[in-house]
Amino acid sequence: MNKLKLKFILVISLMTVILYGCNKDEVNDVPANAPADQNATQQTGETPTDQVTFNFIEFSLDVDYSATESYEVEYEDKKTGIEAKLEDDRKNEKLQGDEAYTKLEPLFKQLNFDSTTPNDEVIDQVIKVFNIEDNYQSIEVDVEFVDGNEKEFKRIK
Repeated sequence: MNKLKLKFILVISLMTVILYGCNKDEVNDVPANAPADQNATQQTGETPTDQVTFNFIEFSLDVDYSATESYEVEYEDKKTGIEAKLEDDRKNEKLQGDEAYTKLEPLFKQLNFDSTTPNDEVIDQVIKVFNIEDNYQSIEVDVEFVDGNEKEFKRIK
């Protein structure tokens, strides 16, 4: 009977650790002008796009400088909240949650492309806004726009 209890306690402990780790990227301190929860917008009668700060609900940026150096950004505005992550191998910087969002928000506000913007124009804008160094090998931007369109933009040197 003791082995069964021990296994049960170990399983519960492991599950607790795993579930805790899943929420590290979540933004807790969302600014007042950040996108609102869709349930709240339905109650006020506004459409979700009236509340959105950016023209996208998901944004992923992956810049490869070499096999071991990259710059990565992940942003998702889900019904359950906003998640943000930034990893910069060159500056040895790894930010998640509120810290990442605080750094990314002013950059996202400068982006003004949409799903109809040509690939080169989007990549040029991302390079400028994120101050991407010219010696990159490849850039990939995946975006889900507010209107539901999903688009991938790429440049390989």
